[in-house]
Amino acid sequence: MTTPVEHRATPTEAPADVRGLPAQRPGGTSPADAALSAPPARPVRPAVPAERRGKTDIPERVVSRIAARAAREVARVREVRERGPLTFGERTRATLDGDLTVLRLDVSVEYPAPLRQVTEAVRRHVADRVSVLTGLHIDHIDIDVTGVVPSRGEDGR
Repeated sequence: MTTPVEHRATPTEAPADVRGLPAQRPGGTSPADAALSAPPARPVRPAVPAERRGKTDIPERVVSRIAARAAREVARVREVRERGPLTFGERTRATLDGDLTVLRLDVSVEYPAPLRQVTEAVRRHVADRVSVLTGLHIDHIDIDVTGVVPSRGEDGR
């Protein structure tokens, strides 16, 4: 005759209750109970209106750099040059008045390129990028074409 063998849980096994669920832990709670007794998620606060959140100031230098980078993204624009005497590092000039912005750019364009079409593309692209990235309204953009350089394909560069 055989005697029944009692199965004892090893220290790594958690004992199960009659329903097959993990039994109570030494602290008195099961993993299922611990999940149910977790603190509730924080309630979502309503959004604060924009006029009460504060003010964000964007320096003219930042707007100038965004405009210069955007101008370089336009096809057939080779270089965005410094503007005015002794402007170390500044490639464009931005003037801010509230949320209205006036931009001035000096650009070099590939030859042969239709200058009016290229400058209009620069105006559209720069106005869009500056507006999207800063939220400022672009009043107008002055563009001086300071150079016409051979396209990269013609001189092998």
